[in-house]
Amino acid sequence: MRLQKFMAHSGVDSRRKCEEYICQGRVKVNDKIITELGTEVDPEKDKVYFDSKRIKLIIKNTYVILNKPLGYVSTVSDEKNRKTVIDLIDTEKRLYPIGRLDIDTTGLLLLTDDGALAQKLTHPSNKISKTYIATVNGTPTKRGLEYLRKGATIKEYKCAPAKVKILKSFEDDSIVEIEIHEGKNHQVKNMFEKIGNPVKKLKRIKMGPIELLDLEIGNYRYLTENEVKELKNL
Repeated sequence: MRLQKFMAHSGVDSRRKCEEYICQGRVKVNDKIITELGTEVDPEKDKVYFDSKRIKLIIKNTYVILNKPLGYVSTVSDEKNRKTVIDLIDTEKRLYPIGRLDIDTTGLLLLTDDGALAQKLTHPSNKISKTYIATVNGTPTKRGLEYLRKGATIKEYKCAPAKVKILKSFEDDSIVEIEIHEGKNHQVKNMFEKIGNPVKKLKRIKMGPIELLDLEIGNYRYLTENEVKELKNL
């Protein structure tokens, strides 16, 4: 088994992040620091260490859905000592977020120790849909909505077409639902900024087949076997 795959299946992080850790010299196999990607390890014979702590393959993975509150960062740890989403989950398992939500964005966040599934759900080629509810300044025009539906251009990046509709309009702002399958930094906010309707609030309500539904803010639950199966079958 390749070292980065072993690490991902041990709950360290996604396979891509594990590759970064290897290149940074943070991984040791037996008594040797490994920096070469693709190194093969024997799960039964080799001893693997990450940051000097031994890691082992996880036999049964954990899958959690969290309704992320404001003010929490979507990381395992934070160099600025800000509150992280891990602080909200009572478990001894080494979980990490699948993708990220901005500190001022709320809603659905999946966490797991299944590196293979995390890689699958975050890889751009798999086009996993993500649905958000945004409160924006003003009301988007038909022209603005059509621009998003055809694919907005943000800082020379051409976004894929989005599904977007206005749910409610008020005097000063409106509530809009938008579905995308990309994950660029601040993408939804930048898209609405581009059409002149800056985002005031943003909440993710769905990722793939998994919906937030009535899960209260700051709370979490474990995914059912059927939900995990749906994610793996995407």
